[in-house]
Amino acid sequence: MSFRSLYIISSCTLFLIVACSTEKNTLINRTYHGTTARYNGLFNANELLNQAMTTYKNSIKEDYYEILPVTPLPSEEEVVGMYPAIDTAIAKCTKVISRHSMPTAEVPSKKKMEYNHWIDENWLAIGRASYFRRDYDGAIKNFEFIRKFFNNDPSNFEATLWIAKAQIEIKEYSNAQINLDLLDLAVEEAEAANSSKALDKLQFWKKDKAENGKKMTKAAKKRAKKKKKAEKEEEKALFPKSIRLEFEKTKAALALAKNDQENAVKYLEEALKHAKKSGDKARIHFILAQLNGKIGDTGKAKYHYTKVLKYNAPFEMNFTARINRAFMGGDDKIKKQLQKMLRDEKNAEFKDQIYYALADISIQEGDKPKGIEYFHKSAFYSTTNTRQKGKAYERLGDLSFADKDYVSAQKYYDSCGKVIPENYPNGEAIKNKAIKLQDLVTAVETANYEDSVQRIAAMSPGEQEKFAENLIKKMREDEELKKRREAEKLKELQNQSLANQDQLTGNKSYWNNSKTRSSGFDEFRKQWGQRENEDNWRRSDKIVVVALQPVNTGEDSTKTNPENAKTAKEAGPTVEELLANLPSSDSAIAKSNERLLAALYDAGIIYQDQLNEKQLATTQFEKILSKQVQSKYNLMASYQLYKLFETTNADKAAEQKNFILANYPNSDYANYMRDPDFFLKRKEREKINEQEYLKILDRYNRGLYYPVISKADDVIANERENLYRSKYMLLKALATGQLNTDKQMLVPILDQVVAEYPGSPEEARAKEMLGIIKNGYSANIEADFNKPTLYNYVENEELWVVIFPGEKEQKNIGLAKSNVSDFNKEFFGKSRLTTDSKVYGNDQGVIVVKTFNEKDAATYIRQFKKTKKHLGDMQNAKVIFISKENLKVLFETKKLEEYENFFLEFY
Repeated sequence: MSFRSLYIISSCTLFLIVACSTEKNTLINRTYHGTTARYNGLFNANELLNQAMTTYKNSIKEDYYEILPVTPLPSEEEVVGMYPAIDTAIAKCTKVISRHSMPTAEVPSKKKMEYNHWIDENWLAIGRASYFRRDYDGAIKNFEFIRKFFNNDPSNFEATLWIAKAQIEIKEYSNAQINLDLLDLAVEEAEAANSSKALDKLQFWKKDKAENGKKMTKAAKKRAKKKKKAEKEEEKALFPKSIRLEFEKTKAALALAKNDQENAVKYLEEALKHAKKSGDKARIHFILAQLNGKIGDTGKAKYHYTKVLKYNAPFEMNFTARINRAFMGGDDKIKKQLQKMLRDEKNAEFKDQIYYALADISIQEGDKPKGIEYFHKSAFYSTTNTRQKGKAYERLGDLSFADKDYVSAQKYYDSCGKVIPENYPNGEAIKNKAIKLQDLVTAVETANYEDSVQRIAAMSPGEQEKFAENLIKKMREDEELKKRREAEKLKELQNQSLANQDQLTGNKSYWNNSKTRSSGFDEFRKQWGQRENEDNWRRSDKIVVVALQPVNTGEDSTKTNPENAKTAKEAGPTVEELLANLPSSDSAIAKSNERLLAALYDAGIIYQDQLNEKQLATTQFEKILSKQVQSKYNLMASYQLYKLFETTNADKAAEQKNFILANYPNSDYANYMRDPDFFLKRKEREKINEQEYLKILDRYNRGLYYPVISKADDVIANERENLYRSKYMLLKALATGQLNTDKQMLVPILDQVVAEYPGSPEEARAKEMLGIIKNGYSANIEADFNKPTLYNYVENEELWVVIFPGEKEQKNIGLAKSNVSDFNKEFFGKSRLTTDSKVYGNDQGVIVVKTFNEKDAATYIRQFKKTKKHLGDMQNAKVIFISKENLKVLFETKKLEEYENFFLEFY
């Protein structure tokens, strides 16, 4: 080796040794460690983070039905796949900081200065990586360190920005707003400082020009350079222009998080001014279009959707922009574009949305039949996009509802409810509509069914046979039409699939996926959710087909032979099978009429009370009277017609009034027409009867048995309409039993209760008492004379009331407890009751109210049972009163039924 080579190697080695030191603040040291920190660790870390986020953004399936996030972020599940890249980036930057920070410090927070200008960038990279990893607390801690240590560096502003971004993600909106406000001030200062610098530069140029020709001495130049360096070091750091776009986007993200759409628009419009990349501009324009559409500014929304098409937007964003622009008002040009998009194979996956847009345009133009046709096509082509299918069904339901075709509306809403995802807007409301209309559908279809079979049953045998033959012929034609249409649809989809194979790489396209395609075809065959696939389910003649379907009895050969089942299904029903279900006897027709009239009445009540459709209700009630069949529904329908006509048609109201007075003179409705206060007076009378019964019950509890028997005899003999008559009978039996040792004296009155009030609680109690008299013990409870009772009766013991709320209240037992407290304050405010909740069994919540004596507890329960205010459905809950000691036993043993028997015996 030559001396020259040895010299060079030695010099380089010496240079590296000197430069490796992190304790010396020299140009060589700063250059070496800065270059290493920048290009060795930081560069690779940023590349890893950028690559991970790019891969994520290219793979995500964005929900274009909702306002897009300003910056998409991976979910908890999605970020797991990014862990290796993120963790490697953090490790690289951590290594850089530990090896190249100048001077070195074991505890970074104890350092007083930093000579390496790229260390703060490494700290920022670690913070960003933690943010992407969804470790928001760690990210905030990291950025707070940057703000504290690099307080006069541009990285301070970037750290503050990322702190705000992390705070938005953890919903600390107030703190995020404070940090963004600080950055707003920094932006204003930077703009003012930049303007001042420009002015100073201009003045310096003028001064330099005026002193042109004058030369500065070497010492003067050195002093000027030193002064400039000192000024630069003392100069306050300014907000960097490089993060202005991210700053405005973050402000918009916070506004969106707080549902402040107007400010979000303002910030995004400002962000557009600082966006350089085509992808950024496209996304901002798209979100602006969505927001303006929500606000109601369709002009601006349409403008921004058009702008999206001019930039490098992802295919689905571009497609959605075209579709949404069509919703803003479609002229012939836009309709032609949509039709062209239908023919483009690459849009095959999105045909459902294109048809939906065409349907919306048709509805806007007043062409409802065409719109409905397109909505049906949209639902068909939504093979995997359940949300789009739900939207089509919802619109079809809304159109039917607006046309007062409530039966069709219910079926559309029902289909919508079966396919929509859980996060579908108004999903619960749509399902509730379907549920509320279900009773109407049942009533209307029952009425149509019974009317159809009666019409056919009234025909001569020859007419019935001819009708059935024509019906079978029509059913077969409809089946052939359905098969032909399905075949055409399947062929169309298969052609699109083949066309896509020529345009897409490999065999991964949407329509090439045989599993997806098969799923779509199956869904088409079940066009209405879980229903059987059938044509024109809204047509009235469908009722006839259903009405005549045979009912299988006995052994069915199709169950044992699948081939027979297939052949029978393809052949369809025979004439004999169709006619077998017709009501032919008088009793069958009478039962059919009863079902028909009940269905018509139910439909009328629903139209009147739930839908406020007076005319449709009138039609149902008039149909009942037109049948001229003796039934309880004649009186009820006539009264409903009277109320409907009372304020709109005096002559028709008088006609119904005369009909009721003439045919049902002793009915409550007739009494009401003779005395408009009849029902009010009866209610007052019932209240008086209740109060009198409670007084008699109190006398019984005080042992005054003779007055009890006297009053009971009077009510039993003279007040047959008294709602408490059965209770008086039972009370008489109990009082008689207290006065006589011969319990056989109770049998006649107990038999009377059983005979006159079947199905009532009093009947059940009377039967139990009869069993005790006959057998010496209750037939309902297995006798065990040696078994000691779990519960003890102590006279004058303090009692607690225990309420067992139903399933609905169990979901929020705290609210139920609050409602009981409100009830107590209003109705028992002077009693100073306390309310508590406990757990009975494993998970059943109960409410305990204390304390009472026996009389007050009974009064409380009676008031509870008849009061809906505050309590709602909870008034129907099981309620008992119980002593403190017995409650402990009940909670330990969970034997509520045994306590109820104890309660009946002693209380």
